[in-house]
Amino acid sequence: MNKTTRTILTAALSLLLFPASLRAAHTTFFFPFQVATNVASGATSDTISSSGYQFTYSLDKWWYAEIAIGPGVPTGRFQSVLWPDGVDAQTLTAGPSGLLANQGPATITIKRLDGTPFDVSSFSAKILGNTAGAGASFEVMPTLNGVDGFPDPLMFDATGIAGHIFSYDTPTLTGFDTYNLSLWMDFALTGLVLVDASPAPPATLFISWSSANEIRLSWSIDATGYALQSSPDVAPAHFTNTGVVPTIQGGLQVVTLSATNACQLFRLVQ
Repeated sequence: MNKTTRTILTAALSLLLFPASLRAAHTTFFFPFQVATNVASGATSDTISSSGYQFTYSLDKWWYAEIAIGPGVPTGRFQSVLWPDGVDAQTLTAGPSGLLANQGPATITIKRLDGTPFDVSSFSAKILGNTAGAGASFEVMPTLNGVDGFPDPLMFDATGIAGHIFSYDTPTLTGFDTYNLSLWMDFALTGLVLVDASPAPPATLFISWSSANEIRLSWSIDATGYALQSSPDVAPAHFTNTGVVPTIQGGLQVVTLSATNACQLFRLVQ
């Protein structure tokens, strides 16, 4: 058996001998490899799903270019942030009869597809218009079984100029099945970490050739907190960290190592 075959076989064997540990599932949005599926299209909103979660976001679909002079054919407004860069929510400015007397806020509602509770560990959002003059706050109201989680929405400052991104850790957003975010200005959710109680699937280590004398080991960018270890045998005490920092290539974390004549086992550990 040549060194190449031995390296690949032992790396694959290590996944069976040393499965990744289980923990609560952390899902991080938004990355280029994440796919979103259209779920529904309403009169003033759309709903998409990705990675077990559902996003419903407001859209100003009744707006049209000649709205100032009377009813016309609705065209909707341009969205400046598209999946997978984020979720773009628009204020509601128009209806079937023209301009609305009172503008509706931009809103995003997040749920799990299975309806179970989850946590919002952190979020980042970009304001798509200027709020510096009047001031603004992202308003977040979580609910559980249809009941509001707090007497009043939680407020997160969103005062600034168009394009500014605000980032917040949110330890109080825990244990609810629905999270409603709103702002009186258009905004886009551009970063989000969600945690649910189900065990995370084990990280899968992929192995392939990089060149004639190198192997390529890779795993999903969404599998965070893992270290790549190697060992000459199956004894757990002999595994040590490779110390190689993975590079990001598309939706994968990638490590390239030289192939050797010695047997090597590889595993991912947390």
